[in-house]
Amino acid sequence: MNAARASKERFAGVWRRCHTGPGVRDPGMLHAEIAAHYAEPGRHYHTLEHIDECLARLDDVADLVEDADAIEIAIWFHDVICASGVRDNEARSARFYLQRSEGATPAFRRAVCRMILASRHVRPMLRADSGYMVDIDLAGFGRPWAEFRSTTDLIRAESPHRSDGEFAAGLAPFLRSLVARPRMFATDWFRERCEAAARRNVGLLLDEWRRAGHIPRGA
Repeated sequence: MNAARASKERFAGVWRRCHTGPGVRDPGMLHAEIAAHYAEPGRHYHTLEHIDECLARLDDVADLVEDADAIEIAIWFHDVICASGVRDNEARSARFYLQRSEGATPAFRRAVCRMILASRHVRPMLRADSGYMVDIDLAGFGRPWAEFRSTTDLIRAESPHRSDGEFAAGLAPFLRSLVARPRMFATDWFRERCEAAARRNVGLLLDEWRRAGHIPRGA
């Protein structure tokens, strides 16, 4: 897929709108640095194509959010650090942004970091824009089954040091926590469009892993 939305021109536009004070980084050079991270060897899902998909979803809901620019900057940076087997990638990504965010207001920087950290998907979102950020990142769960399953294979390929069983056992608790929530999606817009398919997809994937013996049948 051509990641047309994740272009240096689009990035430069939002960067210049939000970082206007002293010391602001050159957006062209920063986009190149970001793109290099998303093109690292071993990345199969967390690439610029994922950022492009997230930007497309943001464009769909831009009229519904409070600060589309803050969400967009968070999208660009939320997976810039993606080391396999590391639990604090989002915190590292937030620090990566902070270290390059000269020229933005403290409030804007806090908002961006809050939404980057929200992409850990560890708890329901209370702030509206954080909810949209989480749902934008999670919306791929609501794709048709074949597309969702292919995405799972891409994510699996980013953990080559794990066996299939280890990968499934590691991811299954997170998936079960999602479907145990009263709502998988925080916002009505994404819930109406993605919730039913997402729950079905997670159920089918867990069933597949149970049949393969990767996770216990009762889990």
